[in-house]
Amino acid sequence: MDSPPNLRQHLGTNYIPSTKEMRQISDFLDASDDDIRDIGIEIDMLRRQWDLLLEKRSKIHDLAEQHRALISPARRLSRDILEEIFLACLPADRNPCMSATEAPMLLTQVCSSWRSIARSAPRLWSAIHIALPLVSATQYSPVGYLSLREEKVRLRMDHLATATKQWLDRSGACPLSISVFMAKRDSLLMVSMFFCRKCVSYI
Repeated sequence: MDSPPNLRQHLGTNYIPSTKEMRQISDFLDASDDDIRDIGIEIDMLRRQWDLLLEKRSKIHDLAEQHRALISPARRLSRDILEEIFLACLPADRNPCMSATEAPMLLTQVCSSWRSIARSAPRLWSAIHIALPLVSATQYSPVGYLSLREEKVRLRMDHLATATKQWLDRSGACPLSISVFMAKRDSLLMVSMFFCRKCVSYI
C-alpha cells in the first residue's frame, strides 16, 4: 500500500507531524500491519505448497530412477564380462588394500548382485596389501606367540587378521601376492608372528 501523499515528503526527515497527521499515520500503520499479516499467511501457504511440490518431485524422481535402472546396459553384461571389468578396477601398480574406497571391497558395496559376483571371483582376492598398525610389544608367551601390552591393539590385530583370512579365503586356489608394510621395522617380526598365527594356512 502507498503512503499518504501529504506525508511522503516528510519521510526520512525530522518533521514533527500534526495531530491530524498523527491519526493519519496511525491508520496507515494499522492497515500496513494487516497487510503484513495477510502477506505472511500467504507466504506460509506458498511455502507449504513449495514443500509439497518438492516432495512430489523427489518421489517421482526416485521412482523414475528405479525404472531407469531396470533398462541399464550393465544388467545385460554376462558374469564373465563383469569379472573382467572388476579385475580392471584393481590397482595396477600395487596390491589392493583392505579399503572400502577401492576395488575389490568397493565393488561389494554397489549392489547385492555385484557383491555376489565379486566375492565369488577368486582372482579379485589373490593379491593383498596389509598395513600393520604401529604397536609396542613386550614379550613372547611360553607357547611362542606375541603378547601385546595394550588390549586395544590386540583386538585391532585380531580384527585385521580375521579380515585378512576372509579375504584370502575368497582367493581359492589362485597364486597369492601378499605385501606387508609397517613403519617400525624392529617390531615387524614380532607382530608378523602374531598375525601369521591367524593366517598360517596361507603362509
